[in-house]
Amino acid sequence: MLYLIGTGIYYLTDIPLRAVNILKECDEIYFERYTNLNDISYKPRLEEEIKKKIIALSREEVESDFLIKRAKEKIVAFLVPGDPLAATTDITLVKECIDAGIKYKVVHASSIFSAISESGLSLYRFGATASIPIYSENFKPESFFDIIEKNISAGLHTLVLLEAKSETEFLEYEGAVKILKSIEDKRDKHIIAWDDVIVLSRIGSEDQRFIKLSNEQVSLKPPVSLVIPANISKNEKEFIDSLY
Repeated sequence: MLYLIGTGIYYLTDIPLRAVNILKECDEIYFERYTNLNDISYKPRLEEEIKKKIIALSREEVESDFLIKRAKEKIVAFLVPGDPLAATTDITLVKECIDAGIKYKVVHASSIFSAISESGLSLYRFGATASIPIYSENFKPESFFDIIEKNISAGLHTLVLLEAKSETEFLEYEGAVKILKSIEDKRDKHIIAWDDVIVLSRIGSEDQRFIKLSNEQVSLKPPVSLVIPANISKNEKEFIDSLY
């Protein structure tokens, strides 16, 4: 049996209450830390509450058949930051459970994919999500710009996730803006309304920030994301004007 349990948008205390009771009945509990910088300071308290250890897995272990093998023999829980199934890896786990005849259950939690509506833009008007990685000498993809372009042409807003490997190694929003503007210039497609771009930092935390790119330049802590609007509706504009 495999439980895929969302731990919520930022703090480990965001974990659903029903999940705590499920964890008490599990034989083994694992979590991954490599895709985000969520606060996990609550982990010792949660371990004390459920009387079990919570074991961190590497990317290689999660993407292998490790969890499937364990779930064949035990009742296993896999804690996923945010909401389960938002990542391709987690969807793959469900498919592998189905293929192997292993029972599974998903326990949903809060996620940035719903929290972005706090930016003032309607959740129903967001298109596909884009991600900008940390560039290196031999790694400078541009596929994220294609997603933004398609969304804008369809009148849809874009959530742009910026890669963060650690608290000190992450793509700052100024760097992401520079990358996007350089692609606009190279392709001669100036499609982004920069005055309307919103920067999000540590959403769901006590020190979360929503700022208009045009209003202030400040240093923000990761995880950081951008919201690139398409055409803004009257209702959205009224909400945004009251926020910023």
